[in-house]
Amino acid sequence: MNRAERRRLGIKKPDPVRQMKDSDIEAIRQKSYKEGCQQALFLLLSIPVMVIHDKYGKLMKKEGREERFANEIINLYQLYQQGYVDTKDLEQCLWEEAGMRIDRSKNDEH
Repeated sequence: MNRAERRRLGIKKPDPVRQMKDSDIEAIRQKSYKEGCQQALFLLLSIPVMVIHDKYGKLMKKEGREERFANEIINLYQLYQQGYVDTKDLEQCLWEEAGMRIDRSKNDEH
């Protein structure tokens, strides 16, 4: 893009070009991955806990119910991380024991 085009578009300065080492890029990638996983786990835990708290409070004794629920989720997640259960096991168990299927494609449209 030449100077006349930048002026017409209202761009005052060209974007600076910066150089990075591969190790710097890898460190940024690792940090982003870790933060993304932590954010996903937080959301996947806090949203169900809030639903239990707000909508299903009468099902369990109020004292500590959210904490017990969150601990059960964490315990099951740890079993998953250790390789004792996988997503197929969870899917099959939900279908056989709860009669429920989680359709993963429903939210892909948004």
